[in-house]
Amino acid sequence: MTHSIGEALRSCQMDSPPTQRYPQSHLVACVIPWTSDDKPDTGAFERHVQAAIEADYRCLYIFGTAGEGYAVSETGFRQVVSKFARLSLGGGRDPQVGIMGLSMQTMIERIRWCVDQGIEMFQISLPAWGPLDDKELMVFFETVCGTFPDCRFLHYNLPRTKRVLTGADYRRVASAVPNLVATKNSSTDYARTADLLRESPELQHFLLESNYAMGCTVGRCSLLCSLGGLLPKLAWRLFGAGMQGDVADLFRVTDILHGLKQRLFSHCERAMIDGAYDKAFAWLRDPTFSPRLLPPYIGMSESELARCRQIFEAELADLG
Repeated sequence: MTHSIGEALRSCQMDSPPTQRYPQSHLVACVIPWTSDDKPDTGAFERHVQAAIEADYRCLYIFGTAGEGYAVSETGFRQVVSKFARLSLGGGRDPQVGIMGLSMQTMIERIRWCVDQGIEMFQISLPAWGPLDDKELMVFFETVCGTFPDCRFLHYNLPRTKRVLTGADYRRVASAVPNLVATKNSSTDYARTADLLRESPELQHFLLESNYAMGCTVGRCSLLCSLGGLLPKLAWRLFGAGMQGDVADLFRVTDILHGLKQRLFSHCERAMIDGAYDKAFAWLRDPTFSPRLLPPYIGMSESELARCRQIFEAELADLG
């Protein structure tokens, strides 16, 4: 008897444990518009979050890398979180707040404040001043997550923290930390993606559009599409193809999204920090959204942004 690739994929996914700590979902980042005096533009931010809600995103977050969680002041952090909580809580949504910092105690203080605002899901990354060894890694997760047993945590596994966790690392942490429920990974390497899904399948692994298709061929995983705010229909199509085991469309949409990012930004003259690109996406959808970054980081020039809009309106807007 012959089987289609899609049937083989669905069979492969069924081999994963039936219970994961967090359901498969489609995560989207909400970025922050700043005024010329580096204060949050609450009106533009509200429209931005509302657009994500109207695009049917139930799993949304602030203050990841693209949302400048590494650069925001304490005052700005509280202003944005309080607004985000009011907008996103309820309606079956599960909003997350990103917590970044060199001080673990400061991270705990921020989480405690967010809990008072009603937030129960957090995205955490390792302190970046120096890489944590195995013992320090366990101290970090057991202390941060253990302080808040009624909350859930996603670990943002990024190279900037100087230690990228493997599937075996996650297996060890997960066995000791029951409220670590998910991870976020951006690798395009098949071996590393497969290692995460096979070695720590109880965690929900959110993968960028660059490796979501690969992940779907290994086990149950979830999507974080960097273009989700700009082209939600296409992003949902990618997520749906993975959930349905439609391998042909899964890789077809992956290729389309890869080409779009190259097309939009190939004219840019310098490499920029992540937020510059994500804020360009938000600005393309809403011209009132400020693409300004918190200093010392510098985003796209007016001419670069104008070229992005020209390309988007001429070639990409209908893909939305």
